[in-house]
Amino acid sequence: MTPPSQLAANEPLAYLTAATAGIRHHIRTTTSLPGGRPATRAQVDALHDHLTALHTLLGRLAEQTRGERPAQSSHFVAARTRLWQAGEHLHDAFHQAPRTPTPAPAPDAPQDDTCQQDIAPTGPPFLTICLRHLRTSTLVRQETTPADLHSPLHGHARHRAG
Repeated sequence: MTPPSQLAANEPLAYLTAATAGIRHHIRTTTSLPGGRPATRAQVDALHDHLTALHTLLGRLAEQTRGERPAQSSHFVAARTRLWQAGEHLHDAFHQAPRTPTPAPAPDAPQDDTCQQDIAPTGPPFLTICLRHLRTSTLVRQETTPADLHSPLHGHARHRAG
């Protein structure tokens, strides 16, 4: 694999390589802590966002390859379904993670009538993950059968070339 430093910054592969490097860095830094710590809501939210983006990418790759390479497209579709299942579990894990208390604003911090220190510009984190999950689940239900969503994966799935 080409090191990220040798890829042009505008190449799509450079972004995928950087995302993978970021995840690997996170693995190293979080597993090096003595005793370990449970995943935070922020970590689960970030992972869910990452899986949702991968889900979208695999859907587009499946669509682009369907005509010329149906077997490859079928594998992309299967991987996309598995990512959706993983996203479901991450969404559930997010809601099982303890809420972290929001630190109170400093007494000398400037405030106005519209300032809400505990809400991010895009809304509370639980709304962000839930809205993202709802948008993705709507697409999944339009493009995937319930049987596909609930079928277990046993061994290596074979996909026909034609």
